[in-house]
Amino acid sequence: MKREIIQGSCWDYANAVYNQAGYPNRNGQRITIFKGKKSGPYAAIALIEPGDFLYYINHSNYDVEHSAIFIEWIDIKRNKALMLSYGGEHRKAPARYRLYDLSSVYRIIRAN
Repeated sequence: MKREIIQGSCWDYANAVYNQAGYPNRNGQRITIFKGKKSGPYAAIALIEPGDFLYYINHSNYDVEHSAIFIEWIDIKRNKALMLSYGGEHRKAPARYRLYDLSSVYRIIRAN
């Protein structure tokens, strides 16, 4: 992986991580594990695995949509997980590891 700041949206960052890891969005190199809508239904947490590219409702920031890479469960009973996340808005800042509520995951993408 190159050490660089990827400016753009949260989705742009997560997409670039997958691309640089050798999983571009073509030729079946990514599979959709779950596809819902922003309004639900939401994925069962048992479907989520480390490295998954998730789309979810960010309940800690005005319930906006967010995309990030799942790292691990911190408190699975409360749907709290550690994510690799970029704040978006074309910020000149690196991604960071943050705790998020994953009770409203509406898409799960996985490297294939």
